[in-house]
Amino acid sequence: MKKVPGTGLANFIIAGTEKAGTTSVFTYLSTHPSVCGSIIKETDFFRNSYTGDREKDIANYASYFEDCAHQAAIVMEASPGYLGSGAEVAVRIHAMIPHTKLLFILRNPIDRMYSSFNFHVGKLNISKDLSFEEYIDKCIAYDSGQKTPVELGIDEWYLKVISFGRYADYLKYYYQQFPENQIKVMFFEDMDRDIHGFMRQLCQFLEISPNYFDDYNFKKINVTYESRVKWLHKAAISFNTKSERFLRQRPRLKQFMVSLYKKINQGREGYDEISDESYSRLKQYYWPSIGALQALAGIKRVPWDI
Repeated sequence: MKKVPGTGLANFIIAGTEKAGTTSVFTYLSTHPSVCGSIIKETDFFRNSYTGDREKDIANYASYFEDCAHQAAIVMEASPGYLGSGAEVAVRIHAMIPHTKLLFILRNPIDRMYSSFNFHVGKLNISKDLSFEEYIDKCIAYDSGQKTPVELGIDEWYLKVISFGRYADYLKYYYQQFPENQIKVMFFEDMDRDIHGFMRQLCQFLEISPNYFDDYNFKKINVTYESRVKWLHKAAISFNTKSERFLRQRPRLKQFMVSLYKKINQGREGYDEISDESYSRLKQYYWPSIGALQALAGIKRVPWDI
């Protein structure tokens, strides 16, 4: 794969979605000899830093890839929030790097929403006193225009999580801007079932050798877990954010530190099963969007049954 005109800019973006293995895929690819990842995984540049001043934007965006050697075939970043902000972000990416390739890893939208809720409770972004059933109520109240984020007492981004699972509503903006051969839609469930096959298919899309991953030791990254001591977890989150650039370049050190921290403060990994009532409510919400996704992306099947 040829690099994007304009040295130092990404020619591959993992653009979605949250809680679908994007951190793991970014980490795996970052170790490939033909790939260089951004100094922090989620630059969120096209959501939060894009100005429209081309010269300024190119210089600022390039700073995320300053450690990349010129010979790297793939220069990448991973900002899963780009999918949910597709209406604005797709146009911005196309304006600056129109030849970049885009990956969207999708997941059963019900499982993804439930995982997102538990993840953000763990990161202290959502109150631990809020049940998932109450969270669904609040998201639907916001989504239907009945109440504002202020009235609901939750940041708007977390209220939008429910709508982000209607994937076609957001993917359509990328298909409007980019040719189909630059967009790859894959599934978390396929990755979970056959990670080697998943990575081989992705390498073919990126035109790099898949043989590197033949004997690769895949470990799940960014797994949701419950902490025992909340103030310590809050301090660890702050440290991780401030140290990400340093640790991103030293994945083995980061993995060691994460393992050590979990021994000290992990209560348990994972979370309780979603209730039948919640699953049924969300199934009714998401069902109409499945056909739209298949039609938009030319997908014959989705690996979930809702």
